[in-house]
Amino acid sequence: MSFRDQGIEPPSGFTGDGFVVRPLLPSDNELDHAAVMASREFLYHWEQEPPYPPEDFSPEDNLADLEQMRGEHEAGTRYSYTVMNADETACLGCVYFFPNDDRMWRTAEITSGDEAGFGGVDLVFSFWARVDTWAEGFEHTLLAGVWQWIHDAWSVQTPVLMTNVALEHQIATTEAVGLTRRFSYDREKDLYTNLVYG
Repeated sequence: MSFRDQGIEPPSGFTGDGFVVRPLLPSDNELDHAAVMASREFLYHWEQEPPYPPEDFSPEDNLADLEQMRGEHEAGTRYSYTVMNADETACLGCVYFFPNDDRMWRTAEITSGDEAGFGGVDLVFSFWARVDTWAEGFEHTLLAGVWQWIHDAWSVQTPVLMTNVALEHQIATTEAVGLTRRFSYDREKDLYTNLVYG
């Protein structure tokens, strides 16, 4: 079932300390593409679909991705948000939300932890923060803000965060925010074991 079928509509976003989270739009292409390319090596492992983004990933390629995500957002199947600085002159990352029965997990095998897996949650999200913001602690600030926003503004009971074992910095940030590992899963197409925190 899609988010919309479950009655889960996307909040408009929120404003944090020096940043704004709002729905991702095709008109964000220039800033989003710059952020993607600035974090290309990290996203190679985050996406688990190498080589993404490739060295020659163009603004036109990025726009096609944004248009697809906007269509999914409007249809209520997946929700995508951009993270901008306060005056929206730079993209600092993205946050993505998936229902618990998203196509991504149809071949997933739970390998440890809560055997209920995705059936035991009602929202899964993932995020990335631009690598050149890590030193100032922005990844932690963003995740803490998003986690609070989910609890304050989303009509869900059991949200979880998805990451993977290769993302040591993101794992450390996740645990520093106070989230604990619920379960792990593998898919044949993935490079790494996936970790789910709640």
